Amino acid sequence: MTDTPLLQTRDEWLASLRRVYAASGCLISDPEGRLLIVKAGYREHWQFVGGTVDPGENPEECAKRELLEETGIVKEPGALLAVGWTHPSAELDHPACHFLFDLGTIPADTPVALPPGELDAYRWATPEEALVLLGPSRSLRLAAGLAARADGRTRVLTTPMVGF
Repeated sequence: MTDTPLLQTRDEWLASLRRVYAASGCLISDPEGRLLIVKAGYREHWQFVGGTVDPGENPEECAKRELLEETGIVKEPGALLAVGWTHPSAELDHPACHFLFDLGTIPADTPVALPPGELDAYRWATPEEALVLLGPSRSLRLAAGLAARADGRTRVLTTPMVGF
C-alpha cells in the first residue's frame, strides 16, 4: 500500500490539460461577390479580418472587435460558417481553433481604416484570387465558409497547417 493518492487534485488535472489558441475571422463580401482580405507585413500570406480571442470575450465578440480595430467598420457578425482546428506544430506549441463568421455584404467603396503598424494593405479579391492569396490553411477555411454560406451548414475542418 502507498500513501500516494491515486487521483490528481483538481489543480493538477487542470494543469495537465492542453491549452488551445482561439481566433475569429470575418468573411465579408461586396455586392460583386469579392471578399475583403488584409495583409500584415510580417506574414507571407493575406488573411481574413480577425485575430485572437481576448480574455473575457467570446469568438463572436472577437470578430466584431477585430472588424472595428482592423477596418473601422461596425457590423454585427452573422452565422458561424466554419470552425477550423489545427494540431500543434513547430510554429505553435498548442492546437488552434479558428472561428469564421459571416459578416455579410458591404459596398466595396466603404471606407477601410487600417491600423498603422499592424496591417499594410487591404483588397477586394474574387474567391478564386482569395483562395491563392490566403495560403493553404486559410484557403481551406475560406472554401468551408463559402460552402456554408451556400447551404447554411456550419463546417468543421481539421488541418495540420497552422496559418494562425
